[in-house]
Amino acid sequence: MARIGKNVLESLTRSMYADSKCVYREYIQNAADQIDAAKEVHPEYEYNVYVTIDKQNRTIIIEDNATGVMANKVQELLIDVARSDKERGVNKGFRGIGRLGGLAYCKTLKFETSYFDEDVVSTVIWDAVRLNHILDDDNDDSDAGDVIDTITKVSSQKNDTIRDKHYFKVIMEDVTDEKLLNEKDVRDYLSMVAPVDYSNHFVYRSEIYKFMEKHNLHLDCYNIFVGYNQIFKDYSMTIYDPKGQEEDKVTGVEFWYEENSKSAPMYWGWYSISSLKGILSKSNNARNIRLRCENIQLGDETACYRLMPTGDKARFVRYFFGEINVLPTSKLVPNSQRDYLREDEGLKEFENNVEEKLLQLEKLCYSASGARKTDKTIRDTGKKEVVIKEKLKKGVTSDAQRQQLEKELKKAQEEKSKACKKLNEIKQKWEEENNPLSRMFSPVGIQVPQTKTESEKQITIASESVVYTQLRTDGEKYQKYTPQEKKLILSIYGVIEKSLNNEKEREALIDKIEEEITK
Repeated sequence: MARIGKNVLESLTRSMYADSKCVYREYIQNAADQIDAAKEVHPEYEYNVYVTIDKQNRTIIIEDNATGVMANKVQELLIDVARSDKERGVNKGFRGIGRLGGLAYCKTLKFETSYFDEDVVSTVIWDAVRLNHILDDDNDDSDAGDVIDTITKVSSQKNDTIRDKHYFKVIMEDVTDEKLLNEKDVRDYLSMVAPVDYSNHFVYRSEIYKFMEKHNLHLDCYNIFVGYNQIFKDYSMTIYDPKGQEEDKVTGVEFWYEENSKSAPMYWGWYSISSLKGILSKSNNARNIRLRCENIQLGDETACYRLMPTGDKARFVRYFFGEINVLPTSKLVPNSQRDYLREDEGLKEFENNVEEKLLQLEKLCYSASGARKTDKTIRDTGKKEVVIKEKLKKGVTSDAQRQQLEKELKKAQEEKSKACKKLNEIKQKWEEENNPLSRMFSPVGIQVPQTKTESEKQITIASESVVYTQLRTDGEKYQKYTPQEKKLILSIYGVIEKSLNNEKEREALIDKIEEEITK
């Protein structure tokens, strides 16, 4: 008979996951499957999953009130490896190996359970310290089965008071990984990974559900609590900069729905629309397009990067947040690490299709960038126009300054008018193409000229509106000075104008002199 070496347990425990927090995903996934089974028997119950982190005692408990495990099935389901009664393509987990993940991050792993209508509490204890000692002993050639028999202990205890209770607990004692004990980090992680619902605070939740209803889609959602707080998907209407300050707003969501070559639904998804100012910072927990299957995230936030043709183009996925939900009808299956999909029939078709969709996001980023630059030109020239008009109202120091300011004013108004027309054309084109960016920019408060003639008329009117321009010394505050004295003051101002290149310093000096001599 063939033997299976002990090192297979190394692969299923210490080498299984790149991120230790994946054990939360695995145990919650198992709980979700048991809740699905429980709902078939007692659909009237409310089922929950509770994650309790006791940092002081370095203990983690993950508990559900689903079916529990029959006392006579404990050996088969909780000790035997890679034996599972779950159905591939129906259940979220089906390999029977995920429950071992916790052995890599604690000294003792316990499973405690009681089944519907049974008065027995069953407990399985896995000794992770003993396991590590055996795996690290090069002289120990035990096979995997013998090792498991050595490090596990099963016990059952009758308890008449629990017949109406049904539960399953994963208990990790003496946790060795600090990341697993940080409740906030765990909550942030599960809010993007676990199979939970969208928060009611996310305005576009209703739009997503309408889209799902239209395409006869379903989203498996469970009540999951970390500590006393129920978690929801961490999507927000606000986009934050690296310092946690508001940088942008989400103005809508757009959808994908695709079938494969066999006309079977392959995936669906959505992505956020904003001003697309740049890559979303880490202040946004929900950044990036996430890959999900059965409403559980595959891999981390970078899983979709491999779907772009080059690493450079992958950065455009990081301007958005959203989801790509792989559908069971596609026959696409997560790999054993659940960091991506298994190499299988249909994977290439899926990858090619998604790549095409993600490349459209790149085009949106470039299009938004061009519109933002035009919008900035409108705002910058508008501000410049206001500044110049204020200078003209205050008064000039010479005819030369008057001519220069009026020349600058006309140039600013022409640039603004041209930019307004360009932005109007961009938005009109977006609307004709049904481009989601059409709702990106709010009105700039400027009437966009429709023709060159109208543009020229506006500039002429604006120029004519400054005929009130006067010499600076013509104002009331200079009334006490004679014409000769005013001429001398203007000469001084003129020297300052010519001598100082820095406009702010020049204006500040003239204002200060004016303040002193007109008291």
